[in-house]
Amino acid sequence: MKALEILEKALEASGGEVWQNPETLQLIGTADFSPHGLVDDAHFLHFDYYALFRVFPPENVEAHRANGKVRVDATHGEEVFFQLKFDGKKSDMVMSDVAKRYGKYFEWSNNFGFSIIRHAGKTDFETTRLADDQVEGYPCHFVQVTDPKQNVTVFGIDSQTYNIRLVQFVTELGFHHRIYSNFYAANNEPRFVQAHQMRVYFDGIKWIDIRWKDCFVNLQLPDALFKP
Repeated sequence: MKALEILEKALEASGGEVWQNPETLQLIGTADFSPHGLVDDAHFLHFDYYALFRVFPPENVEAHRANGKVRVDATHGEEVFFQLKFDGKKSDMVMSDVAKRYGKYFEWSNNFGFSIIRHAGKTDFETTRLADDQVEGYPCHFVQVTDPKQNVTVFGIDSQTYNIRLVQFVTELGFHHRIYSNFYAANNEPRFVQAHQMRVYFDGIKWIDIRWKDCFVNLQLPDALFKP
């Protein structure tokens, strides 16, 4: 198969039209934070509440830049670790003193990239099939997506189920990749497939391990949620 055929199968396996063109997404769960991979008491944190709220833009031509509307919350106990917002024009970061030490790792340009796969079949995008490999022991096809701004993002797509198991790209902080595991359907949309677990790495070292418990698609999210 060619790269675009693999991507089309991945989109269909993820939910087809409802997954490719969602209006909103809400993910709620917990997470373990291990900055620079450190798990001693001075560094490791467990987030009792970790949430993502997303309003998707109708078009996307730049993979590693915030677009649409985004909010990410992380709290441990009663303390806010960070609250990151983007209202479509302006970003706002509320951070604890501890979070400020790692602020550059939370910038949108170092984390955005996954959603570009939804647009990869459009004009002005380039797709390239790379050598097959494995992700967590699952045989996967690897496909490179180059957006119109010449940003490169690589996806690892399960060769049997066509679940998207990996995304990777280069950032100003180094090499970033994420592994997705344990796929399930969204609470309110059985055709929208979401990974229950997402692990985030910088230069091969795990920084955060997220476990999404709830996933809701196309619920109305008020503008006030994203205002700085």
